[in-house]
Amino acid sequence: MGAITSCKNTTKNLMPTVTGKAGEVLIVMNKALWEGGSGDTIKSMFSEAQVGLPQYEPLMDAMNVPPKAFTRMFRTHRSILQIRVSTKLKKGEIKISKGQWAKGQSYMKVQAPNEKLLIDLIQENRNKILGYFVNGEKRRLMSVLNRRPEKKIYNQLKKEQGFTISCPAGYNINKDEGDFVWLSKETPRTSQGLFIYSFDYKSQDYFAKEFLLKKRDSLLKANIPGPRAGSYMRTERRFPVQFKQFSFKDNYAVEMRGLWKVENDFMGGPFLNINFLDKKNNRVICLDGYVYYPNKDKRELLRELEAIMFTFEYHRKDGNTGS
Repeated sequence: MGAITSCKNTTKNLMPTVTGKAGEVLIVMNKALWEGGSGDTIKSMFSEAQVGLPQYEPLMDAMNVPPKAFTRMFRTHRSILQIRVSTKLKKGEIKISKGQWAKGQSYMKVQAPNEKLLIDLIQENRNKILGYFVNGEKRRLMSVLNRRPEKKIYNQLKKEQGFTISCPAGYNINKDEGDFVWLSKETPRTSQGLFIYSFDYKSQDYFAKEFLLKKRDSLLKANIPGPRAGSYMRTERRFPVQFKQFSFKDNYAVEMRGLWKVENDFMGGPFLNINFLDKKNNRVICLDGYVYYPNKDKRELLRELEAIMFTFEYHRKDGNTGS
């Protein structure tokens, strides 16, 4: 149907920084297309539910700007999807460019000779298009985190654990005991936290979903007490836990997304858990983030935690995580 091509911008050091809200993508296409079948296809794609949240939130917030209104004030937006239909084109194609008009910008152009081919092209590349913009959000967050990490946390973990995590200002270390670290950021309305724990790897069964959930619950019960006597954090089993395999820092890994609760209390929210194999030390390393923000949108808070997890780096020559 079409090819996906990439181009580089060689003047990025002279560019402005991106604008726009986190999680927002600007769709540049004319009103007739936006209100027709191709617009419906695009709206459906970005309105796909973010997995692992207690209420519906879209993967991205899509807003339309007609080409004539796409002036300089819009061109620095963080995420831009430009749509073009022209009979002058011989085939459909997708072009991507990181930093088309601003540093860190995610830009994609999708064009086709007619609307039917455009819709087919978008549907065939749905996951690639979504992945490009969602990963663009993570890349931008990681870039900011790596430039300005919370030094106290960064240095303490490097010294005591042999690895680093780049957290933004506001995070504190609540617990740093051997195989278990607990970081969190508390505000009057929100709580974001990250657990980092590890255990010996003995077989591939240690990456089974049920094994990891039981290990998670036993460690949280032992280390994360709730506000009431006898209360503690655990996985909410009445809600499905999403599970997938992937590669993390060139290691075999699995990701779990679901809900947590406090046993014998009323607190709860979403969690994101990444478990990967530390081959050199024969260990399973777990990065486990949670959000508490009752009755409010949590997508961007959880996305920040995911970006923090992806800043994880070893700092000992032998790869030892200090566990």
